[in-house]
Amino acid sequence: MSRELWEREYLEHAISSSTNVRPSHGATFVERHLATIAAVDGPPRLLDLGCGGGRNVPVLEKTGFDFHGMDYAHRPLVRAGRFATRLVQASMTAPLPFGSGVFSAVTAFTSVENLRRDEDLRVLAGEVRRVLCRGGLWLVYFMTPEDTYYRPLIEPGFGDRSLTHDPVTGLRQRVYRVAELCDLFGPSLRLLDTEEFAFTDVRSAGTYERRLAAGLWRRD
Repeated sequence: MSRELWEREYLEHAISSSTNVRPSHGATFVERHLATIAAVDGPPRLLDLGCGGGRNVPVLEKTGFDFHGMDYAHRPLVRAGRFATRLVQASMTAPLPFGSGVFSAVTAFTSVENLRRDEDLRVLAGEVRRVLCRGGLWLVYFMTPEDTYYRPLIEPGFGDRSLTHDPVTGLRQRVYRVAELCDLFGPSLRLLDTEEFAFTDVRSAGTYERRLAAGLWRRD
């Protein structure tokens, strides 16, 4: 991941989510599972990885849990400060700066795309499992290879991995399918539900048919 590129993005705003203050489409997946989240018997705390400017905080607070946000870049956290106070700047490729079993839910809205290597995602999944209580939930909203903005950006020569390079932002990312994430997360995170999202969006001065998905996993 490049912190410099994300700091620049929050100045130049080529990506709609870096300016949008409305909750993402993936937030509706959270709302659909509020009862499942409330049933977790654990600490009333939720961690949002890659929280950005905090656009999803109003929906995540519907869980009744204390919100904790983490992002790799500084500028989005300044913006997120309008919605939340428990914020930390840290990388998802390093050990998460939290104790074990201290969250009942962890979320990631279009942030796992920044982890291109299998090993980085396996390490993150292990860290998510560590900070979750037993029975805690891991909710991921992510871009897929069918997304019409990212599909032309997929680089050839990487086999089953859909690695992308965006010439507008300079960002190098990876788009996923649910089955890939299940394999990388491992058996200790059990898939409970998925949902696909299709909508029209403006990005980098163009209009695209977006294709994203969400998944909900439980820590055994």
